[in-house]
Amino acid sequence: MNAAGLTGDFTVPFLGALLCVMPAVTRPTVQFGVRVPGERAGTTVIRRERRAYYERTAAITVGCTVAAVLLRGYGSWWLSRIILLLEVAADLGCFLIARKKVTAAKNAGDWFAGLRQTVVADTSWRTDPPRFPVLWLMPALAVAAATGIIGLLRYPGLPAHLAVAFGGPGRGAAKSAFSVFGVVAGQAYVTILWTGLMLIVYRSRPDLEAADAAASSRRYRRFLAAWTRALLTLVAMVNLTLLLAALQSWQVYRLSGIGSAVPLLPLMFGLLGLVVVMVRVGQGGHRLAGGGRSRGPGLAVAGVVDRDDDRFWKAGLFYVNRDDPAIMVASRFGVGWTFNFANRMAWLVIGGMVTVPAGLALILRAATM
Repeated sequence: MNAAGLTGDFTVPFLGALLCVMPAVTRPTVQFGVRVPGERAGTTVIRRERRAYYERTAAITVGCTVAAVLLRGYGSWWLSRIILLLEVAADLGCFLIARKKVTAAKNAGDWFAGLRQTVVADTSWRTDPPRFPVLWLMPALAVAAATGIIGLLRYPGLPAHLAVAFGGPGRGAAKSAFSVFGVVAGQAYVTILWTGLMLIVYRSRPDLEAADAAASSRRYRRFLAAWTRALLTLVAMVNLTLLLAALQSWQVYRLSGIGSAVPLLPLMFGLLGLVVVMVRVGQGGHRLAGGGRSRGPGLAVAGVVDRDDDRFWKAGLFYVNRDDPAIMVASRFGVGWTFNFANRMAWLVIGGMVTVPAGLALILRAATM
């Protein structure tokens, strides 16, 4: 048993469970990527499709997990990746089936008839913007700095050939500046990437509910703060996992068998912490306490709903709106954000996200024997 195999065994059930609970943490007024009025959120078709989605995705998760465990070792590291892809594809099929049925019921019943569709804005987002929690970024930076310092101290005494912590048996790399300090580059990439994306989110418009903009704005601020702290904690845990893997490669300590999974523990704890926050707050903070409507006069508006903007969401997952200057918007499935794929700046960001790790992987592959 090596770290690569254990990673696959963890990823298949974790991702399956995560996709299974997505409808529960998504806003009630956006079910399976379909915008619905608040009074329709509990209709029979939506309850039925949510239940069917839970049952199908749970069965898929169990089946894929059993397959990954039973077939461990027969196809080396790539088999768990294939099972993972099949799992995601099957769950996506469940999502699309539910989306199709909810959309059909919405169109047949003309759910938005007689309702005033409204778009709201929070002007305080410019005059009193939420502050990015810079202090929560410090642990990730400290771990990356520690990795670089330890690498500098260890470099002169390292052998000509280094083992790769997650590379599996027989994998290694010749000693070079990149093979030793590539882990620091990886830490820098992860830290810069997620910090940059969250800074874009902080500059983006908040995800508000038209029927009660004031209360949803307060919830969104709390949601954004909680989610950012959890995400930056995850980044620090990723950097710690990379540090522990590097220490093993630099022969500071040795692990074998199931003990080789020790470097993965920080990553696992970080992911679990993020999931706990996701379930507790929900998309836009709709699961937070005090989620009821404001009671002040004129703050909660009857008969007002969010604009039916399904036409801008392809398959309920991909936002494409040329008239929207936003680079990122709140996603419609689960908790988080997605790109506006009609925005050129969004494609520049995506290009950078893909190009940098691809370049690092090519260089690392050239250094690996």
